[in-house]
Amino acid sequence: MHKRLAAITVSPKESIHKAMEKIDAAPRQNPPAPTGIILVTQKGKFLGIATDGDIRNAILEGKDLQEPIESIMIKRPLTVLHAESADTILARFHDVLRERDLPESRFHHILTVDEVGNLVDIFSPFELWRRSEVKIKTVSVIGLGYVGLTLALTLNEFGIRVIGVDINEKVIKKLKGGVPHFYEKGLDQLIKKHANKNLILSSSLSENQSDIFVICVGTPVSDKGKVMSAYLTDAVREVGKVLKPHDLVILRSTVPIGTCRGTVIPLLEKVSGLKAGETFMVSFAPERTVEGKALEELRTLPQIIGGVNRQSLDETSKFFRVFAHTIVAVDNLEEAEAVKLLNNTFRDVSFGFANEVAWSLHGYGLNARKVIRAANEGYGRNPIPAPSPGVGGMCLVKDPYLFVASAKEKGYHPRLPIIARDINVSMIKFIADQVDAFLKKHKKNPAKARLFLAGMAFKGSPETSDLRYSTSVEILEQLRKRYKQIAIFDPVASEEDLGALNANVVRSLKEGFKDSDCVLMLNNHPSFREADIFALASTMKAPGFLFDPWGSYREEQLTGVEGIHYAGL
Repeated sequence: MHKRLAAITVSPKESIHKAMEKIDAAPRQNPPAPTGIILVTQKGKFLGIATDGDIRNAILEGKDLQEPIESIMIKRPLTVLHAESADTILARFHDVLRERDLPESRFHHILTVDEVGNLVDIFSPFELWRRSEVKIKTVSVIGLGYVGLTLALTLNEFGIRVIGVDINEKVIKKLKGGVPHFYEKGLDQLIKKHANKNLILSSSLSENQSDIFVICVGTPVSDKGKVMSAYLTDAVREVGKVLKPHDLVILRSTVPIGTCRGTVIPLLEKVSGLKAGETFMVSFAPERTVEGKALEELRTLPQIIGGVNRQSLDETSKFFRVFAHTIVAVDNLEEAEAVKLLNNTFRDVSFGFANEVAWSLHGYGLNARKVIRAANEGYGRNPIPAPSPGVGGMCLVKDPYLFVASAKEKGYHPRLPIIARDINVSMIKFIADQVDAFLKKHKKNPAKARLFLAGMAFKGSPETSDLRYSTSVEILEQLRKRYKQIAIFDPVASEEDLGALNANVVRSLKEGFKDSDCVLMLNNHPSFREADIFALASTMKAPGFLFDPWGSYREEQLTGVEGIHYAGL
C-alpha cells in the first residue's frame, strides 16, 4: 500500500466518527491523501472502504457515530490491477466497467491492487486523465536562457501552458515586454505571440500550479574545471518546496555523471518529503540543440531520456512526443547524463585535432583549411573538421571538464579531452602572436596601431548573440595588454554586451576596416562572407594585415589591393 494512504486508514473496530475526522484531515496531509474515502485494514490486510457518501447515508439512517466503521464499509469494492502508467490504469478501469456494465459516474475513486489483491494506491478518474493528457498539463520551465526559453516557446506553439521562471528580474521584465534578451532566429516573433498569454513569466516558484518541472539552469565550471552547482541546487530546492505527488521533474542542465541520483533526487526528497519513483517522477533529458538553430532542432533532434524508473521514462517520453519526432530511451539516468558529455567532448577533441594541424602546418607556410579540404574530398571515413580561432561557447568549453571529472570519480583520468582543451585554448595566443609578428615586421608603433576585431559572439553560423566563453573576447583580452586602439563589431550581439567589453564598438564592417592596421575576422557570420572584401580591404592602412581564420574569403579576392597581407589558418 502506498505511504500516502496511511493517513486515511483505520482498523475495522474504529468508530465512524474517527473515520470522519481522517477524511476531513486528508487534504492537509503531507503528502495530501485522497479525499472522500477511508480504507479499512487489519494487520496490513485490506478489508474494505467507506466513502463520505456512505457516512452521510449512515447518519440519515440514524446510525450512532460511535459504531465501528466495519458496520457500514463496502467489503468488496471495485478494483483494477495496478500499473505505473496512468493510461494503462484508465484502460483497465474502463474494461472492468464494460465487463460489468457499470456507469463511470458512480465511481469517484479507482482502487488499484497487485497480483495477489493487496491494495497499492487510489486515484480519481480525473487525476489519471489529467496525468495521461500532456496537453492539459501546466509546465514550469526553470531558467529562461538559451535552453529554457526556446523550450518554453516550443511548448507554447503546441498549445501547452508554461510558467517560465528566472531569478533575473531584468530578464523577466524584458520578456513581459515581448523583447528577447538574446538573439535566436524566430525568437522575437514567438515571444510577442506567447508572452503573458500561454507563457506566464515569473521570478519565483511561489506555489505549485504545475504538473511538470523542467530545470534548465546553467552549470558553469570554475577556472579549475570544477562544476559550480549553486544555480542547480537552488533551482532543485525551489522545485522541492512546491512538489506534489505524481509530479514529473525533468533535468535538462548539463551535469557530471551521477548528479541526478547523487544530488538532485536526495535534495528533492529532503525538501518535499516525497519519494522519487514512488510519489513523484524524475528523469534526465539532455539539451543538445545548437545556439542559433535551437527552435528548429528541438523538433528534429532525437530526445535522449533516462528515468529513475519506468514510469518516469514513459511520462517524459510522452511529454517530448508533443513536439519531437524521435525518442531515444536509455536504461538509466547515468546513461542519459553521459550522452551529452560524449557529444560535446568528442566535438572538442576533433576540433583540437584540426587546430593542432593548423599549428603543425604553419611552419611550412601551408593553409590547413586547404589541406584538410583535400584530405576530406571523397574520403568519407574520417571527415576532419576545419580549424578555428579556438573553440568557444558554454558547452564545448565546459563539458569536457565535466566528462573528465565524472571519470575521475571512478578512478580513471582521461587524457585526450584535457590535451584537446589545451590545444584549443592555445589558439588564442597563436592568433595574438600573428598580430604581434606582423606589426613588429613592419615596424608599426603598438601605441598607434589600430586593430579591428569582427565577430565577437562565440560563433557566427548559426547566428547567436552569445559572448559567453567566446574566443573572440579572449583574443581581445590578449591584444588589449599590448595595444590601446581596438575596435570591435558583431552583427547580432547587443550594444549593451559589446559595450561591457571596454573597447570601441563600431556599427559596421565599413567603419571598422577604415584606417585599420590589422583586421581579424573572428567568427563566421554569413554577412561577413557576403561583404565586398576588396572594397573593405582597400580602406585599410598599408601595409595592413587581414586575418581570416574561418576562410570566409579567398586570397584572390584581394588581387589589386596594394600592401594588404592576407592570412588564414
